[in-house]
Amino acid sequence: MLSVAAESVASRGRPHASALSAGELAWIAVIPCAIVAAIALLLLGPLVGDALFRPSAERLWPPGGPQTVGEPDPAKLGRYAIAVLAPLLSAGVILAAARRGPRLSPRTTRTLVLASQALLVAFVVLAVLGQYGLVLPDRPLPRLFDLEAILVAGILAAAGVLAMRRPSFAQRIGRLARETPTRRAAGLALAVAVAATAMLDGLFTDGVDNGKLVWSVNAAFAVLDGRTPLVDFHPIYAKLLPYAAAIAMAAFGTTALVYTIALGTLSALSLVAVYAVFRRIVKGPLLALALFVPFVALSDYEHVMVMTAMFPMRYGGAYLMAWLTVRHIDRRGGDNSRTWPLFAVGGLVAVDGLEFGVAALAAALVALACARPPRSRHDALQLAGQVAGGLLVAVTAVSLLTLLRAGAFPDPAILLEWPRIFTKLGWFARPMPPVSLHLAVYATFVAAILVAAVRLRSRRGEIPLTGMLAWSGVFGLLASSYYIGNSDESKILALFSAWAFALMLLTIATVQALAARGWRRPSLAEGLVLLGFALAACSVIRLTPPQEQIERLAHEPQPAYQPAAERFIGRLTRKGQSVAILLPMGHRFAYELGLVNVFPYETQDEIVTRSQLELVLDTIRREGVHDIFLLESLTAPAQMAMLTEAGFTIRAQEGQFVALGDA
Repeated sequence: MLSVAAESVASRGRPHASALSAGELAWIAVIPCAIVAAIALLLLGPLVGDALFRPSAERLWPPGGPQTVGEPDPAKLGRYAIAVLAPLLSAGVILAAARRGPRLSPRTTRTLVLASQALLVAFVVLAVLGQYGLVLPDRPLPRLFDLEAILVAGILAAAGVLAMRRPSFAQRIGRLARETPTRRAAGLALAVAVAATAMLDGLFTDGVDNGKLVWSVNAAFAVLDGRTPLVDFHPIYAKLLPYAAAIAMAAFGTTALVYTIALGTLSALSLVAVYAVFRRIVKGPLLALALFVPFVALSDYEHVMVMTAMFPMRYGGAYLMAWLTVRHIDRRGGDNSRTWPLFAVGGLVAVDGLEFGVAALAAALVALACARPPRSRHDALQLAGQVAGGLLVAVTAVSLLTLLRAGAFPDPAILLEWPRIFTKLGWFARPMPPVSLHLAVYATFVAAILVAAVRLRSRRGEIPLTGMLAWSGVFGLLASSYYIGNSDESKILALFSAWAFALMLLTIATVQALAARGWRRPSLAEGLVLLGFALAACSVIRLTPPQEQIERLAHEPQPAYQPAAERFIGRLTRKGQSVAILLPMGHRFAYELGLVNVFPYETQDEIVTRSQLELVLDTIRREGVHDIFLLESLTAPAQMAMLTEAGFTIRAQEGQFVALGDA
């Protein structure tokens, strides 16, 4: 697709109609396919949403409560489902129609291709203008890339193309790109240093107040306190990573610093896995670093990496899957006869975090199919058997873990609880801006899939790059459900890492296409990709220097875990007592005081339905609990009334901290 300009140039000398190349066909087909997809979005979106995401009888409860914000929007979710499937139409046209060899005159082909690329540029410009609030504004949006950055990026991209046109400069870059043992070791060391530096952003001590840390760290303390995720504990984020964090904290200390170092280390390793993906594709450590550093910078735009819920809880397993996938493709040449270990890991990643895990799992399957397309029923059944076998291993491993720890098998309903609350109940759901940067992000994922389809159809280029282009596109589209459910500014920033990954792979394909024709006349689409890469490179200056992070850690304001709450609970309990602590950081309080906290959630903020509070009360009765601790500001009158009806009354109160006891 991106190399279509070179193919178009070659066709100029043809006086009569000639068969379209896969790239030309892609550009010509994308407009009618986009029109069909747009019509389907408008007309079929509400119908699909009603069929798949129809709100259940249950609603967020109580209405108007501190945390019961949002309304279900099945039409938006239905349109998202269609948008995810829309690239399949264009890819299908590329793979099927190219066989029949459609024919057009060279002039017509050039005109249609140029028009299609111009519309793509206009689409991206529209997205940027929408982000600036200049087109169809519905609410204030952050200006994520200012005009100065875009201008500088454009200059850098143009300067890079002009420099590469000089044979001496291109040869010098080629010599530097060659891999040697020394460069390989140096490249890995630098990648580790960059990843570790980026992860300093996410380190916190108990003296640093970080609201995002409260929910995720509480899951680790719940494991230390004897709770078992997927059995008697319902974590909103990772289901398996809390075990790793709990092991680290049990060994080195139950502090926020130990917790964030443990998860930061996993995050850094996942980033190094991305570097390993780039190195396998470009076959050189220095070129891989040139892609990796902008990737890290764009991933951490506005310091998204400070949230352990994003790194490593969502992206960590996904990037591990990316590395394992490209490693398998590169080593085994697309042989899918022994892929079950890959899908066993993918199954564990999906259990740990359903949204991004399922996206990475599906992306791996598509990447393998692109590396070696099944050519018979036997091939398809073989691949399906490998997938099923790997998933069975993952399910068995998780079942054995919960059985040995809690004497029970995992409950699938717990795995699906939060996706249901976010989709069918619309928790914190916001309408999507009609025009904003999410359109450009979507276009990048679609482009990655279509470039992979063109390469697959034309049988050009290295198989690992083709497979990973498909991986990045599929992963990005499916992971976008995170933004679709709650379309606020933080969620689009959270997608920047997936966007950056796809953008770096498109940059590789673009550079290869330009190098093949001596860096002459980049097409509009190629220029757009180079501009995106340059914007990512410009984002490097936004990375926080290590010395600033060290200075930040040295300052210790009021501890984030509220020792006053711990003292309040300690005065009213005795060691070994079973209690229900609904307060934020409640599982930490229980662990520090030697209590058993039977509360099945991480924090009171998560009780947003009547059935959840009923589950809490059922657990309290079953465990023989007589004391409940909660935060008054997070307790709605209807929730307090339900607790009162269950026989609990206020026993003590200190500020916002409330202790309830039964009769």
